Amino acid sequence: MRLHHTYFYHPENRETNELVIQEFEQQNVSMQKLQNALGRNSRFIITEDSGETTLSMGIEAARGVLRESNVSISEIDIIVFVTSTSEHHIPCDAIKIHHALHGKTNTLCYDINVNCIGGFVALDQVSKYLELSNTAQKALIICAENFSRVLDPENPVTAFCMSDSSFAFIVEKDDSASGLMDVLYHTDSSINSTVLFPPKGYSCFAPDDVTTWDRSFDGSGSVNFAINDIDYFLERNHLRIEKIDLFLFSQFSLKNVNTICEHYNLPVEKVPFYSKELGYTGSSSPFLALNQYEKRVRKLEKGENILIWTLGTGYQAGLMLWKY
Repeated sequence: MRLHHTYFYHPENRETNELVIQEFEQQNVSMQKLQNALGRNSRFIITEDSGETTLSMGIEAARGVLRESNVSISEIDIIVFVTSTSEHHIPCDAIKIHHALHGKTNTLCYDINVNCIGGFVALDQVSKYLELSNTAQKALIICAENFSRVLDPENPVTAFCMSDSSFAFIVEKDDSASGLMDVLYHTDSSINSTVLFPPKGYSCFAPDDVTTWDRSFDGSGSVNFAINDIDYFLERNHLRIEKIDLFLFSQFSLKNVNTICEHYNLPVEKVPFYSKELGYTGSSSPFLALNQYEKRVRKLEKGENILIWTLGTGYQAGLMLWKY
C-alpha cells in the first residue's frame, strides 16, 4: 500500500494573529500562555466575497493531487470526503466531487465526519478495503474544512487557531510490504459536550449558531493516551521507538506535541510541526505535516517507519504505524 501523493490547497487570504491577540489582550484576556501552548502565527481564512466553500476547496485539492501525481480520475476506485463542515448532506459531497472530476461509474463515494481524526480513520478504512478488494486499486481521500463558518470569534481558543483549507492524498494498492502495519484507538466519551456544533443540535439550529468550546478542553487526555500506550503499541509490533523514522503528530497543540517528545526524548527533527504558519487544518493535520516535511526537509525512503498520533473532539484518539 502506498501513500506517496499529497496536495495542500488553501484560500489566498492569509491572516496573522496579531490583531486577534491584541483585541483579547485589551479585554484583559492573557493570550501569551495560549499562544505558547498552541503555537500560532497565522492561518488561512475564506473571505465572504470569495465564494469558496468546503466543497469547492475539496475539488481544488482533488484536482491538484491528480494533476501532480499524473493519476487519471479513471484510475480512482474510491472517493472519500472527510469533513465536519460539509456543504451538503444529501447527496453526500463525495458524489459532488465525483461529478466535478468526471469520475467513472464504478466508483465508491462516501463522506465521513469524525472531526479532527477523520483523515486518520479514512486512511485506516481505505487501506483495509483496498487490501480485501479483488478489483479496487486506488483511493482518493480529501479532507476539507471551512472552520471560520462555525467558530466563535469571541472564544480565544478558536478565534486565532483554525485554518480554512483542503488536503488530498492518494492511497494505492501494490505488492510491496509498505502500508498500514497496525492501528490503536482510544475513546473517552465522558467529555462529549466540551466542543459542540450546533450547540443544541440541528433540531434547535439557528443560522447564527457557532461552536461552543469549553476552554478546559485542550486534548491533554489524548496526550496521556499516547504516553501510556506508545510503548505497548510498538512492542506488539516488535519495534522500538528508536526505529521510528518520522512522527506525524496532531498539529493542534505545540504544547501537547512537546510533552510527548519530552517524555520519549524524541529528536525534534523527527517531529515536524507546521501549524505556526499554516494554522490548524483539522483532520488533515498529520498528513499535512508529512506533505510539508517532504517539501522542506527530505523525501522519505521506501521502508521507513512512520508513527501517527492524532485526536478528534468528543473525544477519540488514535495511533497508527505506517511503513512508507
